[in-house]
Amino acid sequence: MYHTYVMGIDESILNLEQHGFSIENDGDNYKVSFPKTKAELWEEFIKEHLEVEYWNEYLAEDKVIFLFHLEDGFKRYEVNYYKNDEVLSLCEKLCDCKFGSIKKMLSDNSFYKTIIK
Repeated sequence: MYHTYVMGIDESILNLEQHGFSIENDGDNYKVSFPKTKAELWEEFIKEHLEVEYWNEYLAEDKVIFLFHLEDGFKRYEVNYYKNDEVLSLCEKLCDCKFGSIKKMLSDNSFYKTIIK
């Protein structure tokens, strides 16, 4: 299963349950899990709903996929071993904060903490 934590998305996300997604409310946010075969559907959904200057990431087998919605469109990155300076820099710039690493940034989230080893 692939996993993502989603903030700032409306309740239309719940429609993905009929396509095999597992979605759990977490306040105004969502914990989402889906099979590998649904990754393309997830990326289509997030591109339609993600606001400019935001990003979403999902944990996939041995990498993390980042989707950034920037002023000039979407950028997609596949990050192996939680190491990519460009992705880390984009995350820090967009949220105006500093992270020690991509792995630390993700594992600070209680949902990801249970998945990342």
